[in-house]
Amino acid sequence: MSMNNEMELKGVFKAEQLEQLKSLSAITDLAVNKAVSRVLTTTYFDTPDHALHKHGYSLRVRKIGKTYTQCLKRQSEPLGAIIGRIEWEAELPDQIPQIDLLENKKIRTKLKRLTGDNLQAVFQSVVRRQSRKLKFDDGTTVSLDIDVGEVTAGDAVQPICELELELLSGSAAHIFELAATINQTVPFRISTVSKAARGYSLLSKEEPRAQKWRQSKLFKNFTGEQAFVDNLQQAISYLQANEASVLLDDAEGIHQMRVALRRLRAGLEIFQANIAQEKYDWIVSEAKWLRDELSAARSWDVFIDEFVAPVAKLSEPATRFELLLSAAEKERVLHRKQARSAVNSARYTEFILGLSTWLYSDIWRDSAPSPKAMDLSAAARKFCVKQLKKQNRIVRKNCQKLKKMSEEERHNLRLVMKKLRYTIDFSANIYPDKQVLKFQKTLSPIQSRMGYLNDVLAAELLVEKMLSAEPNAATPAWFYTAGIVIGWHQREAKFTEKKLFKDVNRFLDTKAFWDRK
Repeated sequence: MSMNNEMELKGVFKAEQLEQLKSLSAITDLAVNKAVSRVLTTTYFDTPDHALHKHGYSLRVRKIGKTYTQCLKRQSEPLGAIIGRIEWEAELPDQIPQIDLLENKKIRTKLKRLTGDNLQAVFQSVVRRQSRKLKFDDGTTVSLDIDVGEVTAGDAVQPICELELELLSGSAAHIFELAATINQTVPFRISTVSKAARGYSLLSKEEPRAQKWRQSKLFKNFTGEQAFVDNLQQAISYLQANEASVLLDDAEGIHQMRVALRRLRAGLEIFQANIAQEKYDWIVSEAKWLRDELSAARSWDVFIDEFVAPVAKLSEPATRFELLLSAAEKERVLHRKQARSAVNSARYTEFILGLSTWLYSDIWRDSAPSPKAMDLSAAARKFCVKQLKKQNRIVRKNCQKLKKMSEEERHNLRLVMKKLRYTIDFSANIYPDKQVLKFQKTLSPIQSRMGYLNDVLAAELLVEKMLSAEPNAATPAWFYTAGIVIGWHQREAKFTEKKLFKDVNRFLDTKAFWDRK
């Protein structure tokens, strides 16, 4: 059973775009053969409790004509927007999988232990695949597969309409370049969801959930280059991991995509002197565009769920808030649509492809950086300490003027505190846990309280927006409940502000962990 390392970029497009996609000159000019059309019937196998899936494997048997091929897959580390998988294939006489054909003894033993004699068909996909081999000027070869069909699990069915660009030989940079060219004419959304994942999702009947940011894998022996690449890859992966929940109107998914963007920018700032200004400006600009497209929906989620709802529960009767909630819900629906449109847009796909191309092609290493650039082969710690000191200095200087600050100045302080927090998170693994945790504990309540105070100001603006959008709907009852909500939170803001001053003093007395010997 032969082993291969599969690298592919998958895109989801609309069925009505199929003919346009197949005839694109960007594809036909590179094709070395005519499109080959086949029907692929693929049956996926697992135990009744899905032991293979739980351990990161998928086992399938694919029927093409009279031929049966078994394939075991295990996902590997992603590369930009490319899905990486290790796969083992073998020809079979029929549709019955045979684990004994695995040449890797360790994996064969593990799979036998997981499955025993309990393998069974769990779901199936049937697609018509049109395949072409593409060849680039430098000899790189890529397989283009266009699949249209469906995956079926019991009574549940999900349509499939996707393209796959798989690297056969040469440079993966060409996959990103071709995908970007296709996206200009036939907009598509990059997908990291395999057909196997679709099937298991149908079986579980669970909708995609928002994914939280995971702690960076930064280690003490990491170079600046390794730290930079890891941060960029995490940002790409976590933006993509939350796309599905955003498209399902999940408030947490919208929040997590915004977190991914903020952490991306914080990581870039650490290495800003080593990044060509043009590229840095492009990433910041596109990240800001996406953040703005998501932020309005997030603001309405906070207003409805964290501002109006708690006050309504304390009031009798709670039904008096229905007019206010109805007006706010209209705005939330409108801006969630805006968020979905952004994630489905060609511009978002271009952003992910641009980041991926930049990460993989090494362009960022060869660009003309600032004279202040540091040696990327140096320890990541040097980069982090420089940024930590800079952000900490700015935060402390501003904290000392907190009581005299205007609302705008406090908002800016809140933003620089976020930068400091994300830089600490990025650098955390380099330093002793206790020292980092102690410092983080002094920052956390400040951020939380400043966030709440900012939300109170934002709530007043949202009420004004509802009023200007539908002035005739603002009845006395509407004004009354809006006043209760804003008044209640303004009172809470006074208590929060007093606590904030104490928290800031505690922070100012805390020694920076990166200065400890």
